[in-house]
Amino acid sequence: MTIKASLKGPNRRRRGRSAASALTFLIKPIEDLSAEDSDTPDATQRALSALGNACLFTTRGKSGKELLKWHNDIVEGSADVSNDSLLIHFHDIPVYILRAVPLSSKSDTTTNNNNQTDQDIIYLSKVHCHNHKVCTDSKMQVTCCSRPNDGGDDYPSLSAIGIEVHVRKTQDESPAATENEDMEFDRPTFCAKDICRELMNHTANSVLSVNETVLIKSEGTELVCRVAEVRVATEDTAAASVSMSAVTMDEPYRGRVSIHTDFYVSASDINAITIEGCRRLPDGQQPEDVVHVTTNDGEWFPVRRGMLAPCIKLTKYVQAGRGKYKDIPSLSDDECSEDAPTDDGCPHCAVQIDCCTFDRVLVFIASLLFPDEQTFVLDPSEVNAMADAAEALGLMSLADLCTSQTSSFESRVRKDEHIRLAEVMKRNDENDELLIILDGMVLDITRWIDEHPGGPSIIPTQALNIDCTVFFEMYHVSRQSFLYLKSFYIGELAPEDLTKLRNGAENIEASEGFLQSLRSYTTEWRVQIRETQGDKVHKSL
Repeated sequence: MTIKASLKGPNRRRRGRSAASALTFLIKPIEDLSAEDSDTPDATQRALSALGNACLFTTRGKSGKELLKWHNDIVEGSADVSNDSLLIHFHDIPVYILRAVPLSSKSDTTTNNNNQTDQDIIYLSKVHCHNHKVCTDSKMQVTCCSRPNDGGDDYPSLSAIGIEVHVRKTQDESPAATENEDMEFDRPTFCAKDICRELMNHTANSVLSVNETVLIKSEGTELVCRVAEVRVATEDTAAASVSMSAVTMDEPYRGRVSIHTDFYVSASDINAITIEGCRRLPDGQQPEDVVHVTTNDGEWFPVRRGMLAPCIKLTKYVQAGRGKYKDIPSLSDDECSEDAPTDDGCPHCAVQIDCCTFDRVLVFIASLLFPDEQTFVLDPSEVNAMADAAEALGLMSLADLCTSQTSSFESRVRKDEHIRLAEVMKRNDENDELLIILDGMVLDITRWIDEHPGGPSIIPTQALNIDCTVFFEMYHVSRQSFLYLKSFYIGELAPEDLTKLRNGAENIEASEGFLQSLRSYTTEWRVQIRETQGDKVHKSL
């Protein structure tokens, strides 16, 4: 069983307009549409023929007008508003998303004796009712979701969709099997290309989700098409490498159908129907920078290295194949989850954390790396388990959070006074500690030195009791190394000692670009200590 942190799954609540803003509509079967709008048969027929996988709703009532306004507010500023589909969902959580088309007819503008003239109605097919778990002749709240509520510009485009097909059975249909068991069953045959063409016509510009069903007709037979799997198009590899969805490897479950979407059609039961030219969606490949993590209850998490970078005790897995971690770590068959691949050349590690807690840890790390996209709230009931996980992983920022107001960050960082150079030198020489000075910050790396990718000897040899900023720039070409700094930070060096501090390399200074990047990352949590005159002291000033 593959376990992943469902950071954007359908059961995660979204930020956005509140549930109180949802609009109320009466649900009617789409078969009733012709009878109720018989005064405009041409408009009704045109709407039905262009419907595809969409539903229809009236715009003569308050909710219909509000729904149109809501949609226009959401897509405002879009490059092509006219082609932006109006999307809705029922219930509180958008498990499935439905394209909705406004119904324009004379009954929208003309007053007649029909009691439903001003009533808000959504017309659904039986498949829609099944997908969205709604009943006809009931009133349902509807939420507009023409854009995703997680802050994205649009739903991701789908590059491929795996579809499983079976023939729709009706209640009055006789069983296909005969009493004569020796008689061979004549399976109906369909063409995969025809099914793909109907699916594209039916779902173009719609948003499809895994396990959603679509009803189409092929050669006069109704076919039920279930979305078994989806693949999201990757347009920019460089950009994807730094996006949250790329780093978290969140399993895609939803996306928008475009003209470039490829349908992979196969029979859900090969003994029931035959599909000529069928094909199944090939298995996806894991990224090359994955660490296979096995939890103590035997579950497997493929996690990208960038997600594990803040975990100090997993450094040798994050840095596998580099420096002193040249060898790729592996696990024995007994230690490794039976679901984890063993032939992809990626490192394997085991953590003494259960799968549910590790899932929460990954959500927490995502909130650290992508605070604008992911939030994390620590539940009081999980503090002990998360604290143990933080200790097992060396995830100091999580340990700080678990100890709340009396966090270890608060207790270890000196906020009321500067740290003198003499103290740093004494602790390095006499207390068996390892303190370094980086751009005026004093960092305690004692507990981490054995995990240093460059080995435990280079820092004590080159970087003690000096300003090691230039060395830090020389040996760390990426900002990934910045992730560790807050975990080691204990305070600021006294300003009078900054002038005495020897530079790490003769006649070489850290570049201005590097210093700006470093300070932009650390300014948020570095302490600012007031002198008696009230001046704030910070080396970058």
